[in-house]
Amino acid sequence: MTETEWIQKLEDEGFTEVRVCPIPPELDMPAHTHDVHTVHVILDGELVIADQAGERVFRPGDRVEFPAGTTHRGWGKQDAGRMIVGVRNN
Repeated sequence: MTETEWIQKLEDEGFTEVRVCPIPPELDMPAHTHDVHTVHVILDGELVIADQAGERVFRPGDRVEFPAGTTHRGWGKQDAGRMIVGVRNN
C-alpha cells in the first residue's frame, strides 16, 4: 500500500491526527503509555517495539496498535525511516 492509501485506510477506520513521522536513526523511546488507542504503520526503515507480547521488529508495511494504557517502548535501527501514526479515542 502507498503512503496515501495507508492514510486513507486509517482515517476510514476512525483514526484521527494521522500523520507521517520520522523514525530517527537509533531512536530509543523509553517505556510509556498513551491515553488514547494508537496505530503505527512502518513506511520504511525498521522499528523494534517491546510490550507485554515481547520484542518484535517491524518493517515496511507492518502495522501495530496499542489500546489506551498499554505500556510499550521502541527503538530504531541504524537506518532512519518513517512511520504513519494515528489515534482513536476508543
